[in-house]
Amino acid sequence: MKIIDNWKSIDFKKVLDLYDSVGWSAYTNDPDTLLKAFENTTYVLLALEGDKVVGALRSVSDEVSIHYLQDILINPEFQKKGLGRKLLEKSLDRFKEVRTHMILTDDEEKQLLFYQSLGYKNTKSLKDIPLNTFVKMNGVELS
Repeated sequence: MKIIDNWKSIDFKKVLDLYDSVGWSAYTNDPDTLLKAFENTTYVLLALEGDKVVGALRSVSDEVSIHYLQDILINPEFQKKGLGRKLLEKSLDRFKEVRTHMILTDDEEKQLLFYQSLGYKNTKSLKDIPLNTFVKMNGVELS
């Protein structure tokens, strides 16, 4: 297994295959938009098994006050082997001087436990430092 930070050296179709493997069709239905997102991302890591892309992480940051983890995904055949943790730890190390690290995720228990195990806190459970996260998504009715 090899981790690289030069995604442009890989055939982007292999990245799309990874997104397909986890069912993220909102991305794969519009490959040009995903490519543009990659081009505008601060930091990208890809995990390779041979020439197959089996993991990816995308982060956006101003390098000082905010590091936002946009995507982290692992091909289902390679999940539960520590690869997601390895990618995220590498990203956190890259942005270790940044004050705030954030991710927006769904409410699946395995995801919540994963991020908690890496020191992330869910803002809805904070008591001593009351923080709120507000979200607005184009084309999605949030209720």
